[in-house]
Amino acid sequence: MDEADEADEAARLVERARAMALAAHGDQRYGAEPYRVHLEHVEEVVRRYAHTAAMRAAAWLHDAVEDTPLTLAEIAAALGAEVAAIVAAVTDEPGATRAERKPPTLAKLRRASPSARAVKLADRIANLESAHRSGRGDLVAMYRGEHAELTRQLRLEGEHEAQWAALDELIGQG
Repeated sequence: MDEADEADEAARLVERARAMALAAHGDQRYGAEPYRVHLEHVEEVVRRYAHTAAMRAAAWLHDAVEDTPLTLAEIAAALGAEVAAIVAAVTDEPGATRAERKPPTLAKLRRASPSARAVKLADRIANLESAHRSGRGDLVAMYRGEHAELTRQLRLEGEHEAQWAALDELIGQG
């Protein structure tokens, strides 16, 4: 397969993921905006750091398993094992509260692929950019409160340093 064919296949993968995510999320909202806005934002952050098509596809689907009826098996069948593995890694573990869900989710991400951690970082960057833009100091404070543990669990020397620098800067804002 030549470079043009690879680029076309990558674009098709991302477009299939986009269509699947938009159909799954339907009329859900991200604050006052259609959920699509958040998914686009996360995929844009992934693209900023020159990541792969599988990571871009997973960015579109990163919340689908926890927020919609879509399953990992359906994602794997439609988009492949790599995309499904990234989505599985970033999907919150069960729990009644955020405090119950986050520790096992971070432990799972620590064992996951660098690609999964990059998508998680892209999601957190997008969340913080949105919170700053919309003046949601309560969300910024929540993410600031979680930052030390996120860093302790997921920051590995030499991995995704540009993303970590962006995240650290956003945590310091406000």
